[in-house]
Amino acid sequence: MRGRRGRVGRPGFDFVGLANSLKTVAVLFAILSIAFAGFSLATSRNPAQREEWKEIIAGVFIGLILLFLTPLIAAQLSGGAYCG
Repeated sequence: MRGRRGRVGRPGFDFVGLANSLKTVAVLFAILSIAFAGFSLATSRNPAQREEWKEIIAGVFIGLILLFLTPLIAAQLSGGAYCG
């Protein structure tokens, strides 16, 4: 049975394509967040606000690391290739 895009197999939703699209949107959002937080950090004179922006930047980087490590962790747990 032919599925979407002429592939042989189960017809259905393209989860890998959706995951890659969401990953792209997340990376773009992270770049904008880091740029805004960096600008705010550079222009802020309030030490409390500077610490808050530093925490936001660290959180964005941690989120990006988790975003890219999740498929590797899933592949290890499932014993095979998971979202490539």
